[in-house]
Amino acid sequence: MMPIREEVIEILAKKAQALFGVDPSTLNENTRFIEDLNCKSSNFVQFSAALEDEYDVEVPYMEFRKLTTFGEAGDYIGAMFGE
Repeated sequence: MMPIREEVIEILAKKAQALFGVDPSTLNENTRFIEDLNCKSSNFVQFSAALEDEYDVEVPYMEFRKLTTFGEAGDYIGAMFGE
């Protein structure tokens, strides 16, 4: 089974493809929400909603908004599950 951190990065990459038309294979743990993808507030909501749907957890927007990279998001979600 894939570690949650890796799953999260994959989910975010697929969501970025849907939102921005980027090739998910070019995205990784170092992909930055703002600098690399030019995310707006609404995009953070869409990313956090995708993770909420996948893991059936609440991902508080104000907390998620503080994360800068896909890797940090993976660590954040992983910590919710004790990883």
